[in-house]
Amino acid sequence: MNMKPMEQVKMLQKQVNDLETIFQCSQFEIFVTDGNGVCLKVNQVGVDNMGLPKSEIVGRNVRDLVNQGIFNPSATVQVIEEKKTVQIIQLMANGERRHITSTPVFDEDGELKLIISNSMDISEVLSLRDKMKEMERLVEIYNDRMATQRKTEVLYGSKIVAKSPVMIQIMELLTRVSKVNSTVLLLGESGVGKTEIAKWIHGESGRSEGKFVEINCGAIPASLFESELFGYEPGAFSGGLPTGKKGLIELAHKGTLFLDEIGELSLDLQVKLLQVIQSKSFMKIGGRTYKEVDIRIIAATNRDLKEMVENGDFRQDLYYRLAVVPIKVPPLRERRDELIELIFSLLDRINKKYGSMKVLAPHVLEELVEYDWPGNIRELENTLERLVVTTEGTLIDKALHVKHSNENRVVEAEQEVLQEEQKLYKNIIDHPNLSLEERLQLVEKEILSHYMNELGSTRKVAKILNSSQSTISRKCQKYNIKVRG
Repeated sequence: MNMKPMEQVKMLQKQVNDLETIFQCSQFEIFVTDGNGVCLKVNQVGVDNMGLPKSEIVGRNVRDLVNQGIFNPSATVQVIEEKKTVQIIQLMANGERRHITSTPVFDEDGELKLIISNSMDISEVLSLRDKMKEMERLVEIYNDRMATQRKTEVLYGSKIVAKSPVMIQIMELLTRVSKVNSTVLLLGESGVGKTEIAKWIHGESGRSEGKFVEINCGAIPASLFESELFGYEPGAFSGGLPTGKKGLIELAHKGTLFLDEIGELSLDLQVKLLQVIQSKSFMKIGGRTYKEVDIRIIAATNRDLKEMVENGDFRQDLYYRLAVVPIKVPPLRERRDELIELIFSLLDRINKKYGSMKVLAPHVLEELVEYDWPGNIRELENTLERLVVTTEGTLIDKALHVKHSNENRVVEAEQEVLQEEQKLYKNIIDHPNLSLEERLQLVEKEILSHYMNELGSTRKVAKILNSSQSTISRKCQKYNIKVRG
């Protein structure tokens, strides 16, 4: 069928319009240049990607766009140089990474006529690839470390990691000590794992079938400590159980009694504990006869007992009875050789606790390893547990900033204390009709009340006020300040 010229023009115009619609509706960028790299045409996706008006793209050479920093490198330039299809990863000015395919079109004489480039944003794909590489690296680290940890667990159980020379030496000594009934004194900062070591000693000893009875000497009020430790007979005092009560010493018969924070024990209770160690017997409150008991005692403290002995706050004879085998457990900052194994061991335990399978990204693991951990294993375990319960998904990949947050909390606490002290002193100065001695006593009382309320322990208050525990206890009694330990 013959078509009139006007009809042919209209048909060609419609085809051009259809092609333009297809060109503009493509979800991929289409960028067309001549054989020299001058842009002839670009669709709206390409305009949006480059962030320039269309008028500043069409008619410009791609080399100018590269020099302007719109994208880099240029696949079009490579096609001009190599005369073949090129595929590259291109970085855009907005940070996106795009996969570019540039195809040459030649005329009948073999001259480069056009270069047609298509591109697609692959930033998410590359991000996932990077995460996969990071995961592969993590798995490699995990497998290496767990292999080492499994060797350690054969010797020391799943809750104690000993890879550093000092910890290996300690555990070798405790392996020998666990087979006898000698009293062990565990020394070291709070949170270094003294309780876990005490439990390990019990589990490796001939008393493992008996009970492991733990008592925190700093957590029980002095007025209740004796009844908890020794128990009491029926009718020994008002408010007691009519049937009486077994004490922790009696419950630990044939087993191990672990006295944590032994440095918090008052002098009068130290005398009674010494009698138990020496005679292997005790008397209940309200009782009339001594009862023999077969126990092994393990004690622990973060205080300097030798200094306490010198200051008269701890009995020398009790110290020597407890320190038959003194063991100084080093802080975590001195055990960096085993920090990674410890992290994985604790993470595995926490995952089992919550039925999860969380893993640490390598950069988070590195941050954990670089941190000093002033709170030792307890702080590390709390941090890992917080990460497990607050992280969505399997990969823990957020930065912790634990050091800065801890420093900020310390600064804030110090500022609060300073503000409270300033208010206290102003109120006392403005108080009418008080003598100098009365004002001083009021200051002393308020300071002690403030710190006892904040810290809850005469030991801690004595430390912050550079005094002895016995002095703080005596003054608390003088001012009728409630003492919790």
